[in-house]
Amino acid sequence: MRAGVEGQMTFSSALDARQFLVNKITAEAGSSGVSLSDAELRLLLLNLAEPESATGIPVDVLEDTSGVHERKIRALLQAAYSRDAKDSAEQQKYKDAARALKGSDHYMRIIVAVAVPRKGLISNVAIYVIIALAVALMIAALQIWTRGK
Repeated sequence: MRAGVEGQMTFSSALDARQFLVNKITAEAGSSGVSLSDAELRLLLLNLAEPESATGIPVDVLEDTSGVHERKIRALLQAAYSRDAKDSAEQQKYKDAARALKGSDHYMRIIVAVAVPRKGLISNVAIYVIIALAVALMIAALQIWTRGK
């Protein structure tokens, strides 16, 4: 892990990023008295591109359609992020970790994408809304103009 310098990634690899998030989740679980099962701990290290990383995780946990394990892990990561709210450099590490995991097949990528707020996402949505409104206004103006001919 490298020091977070603006414009420079904090993590040298997806594995480093994943480990940072795993450490945050397990520390939060410890400090809040939430127990993580062995299967949940293994789930934190799951990489879909490496089938052997699923070794020791029961099939019912891997195929959990209820989302019980995902919600539990996500809540712990959200709590850790909130706990670090006063330290903007530390919160930036969460965002850098999410960026480092982008494009990877790590299970943690799903968790961090939902748990860590991204300012960029909101601004992207705003841009799309503005574009959609501009296109709608252009179409309306074109219809009014063609009716006048």
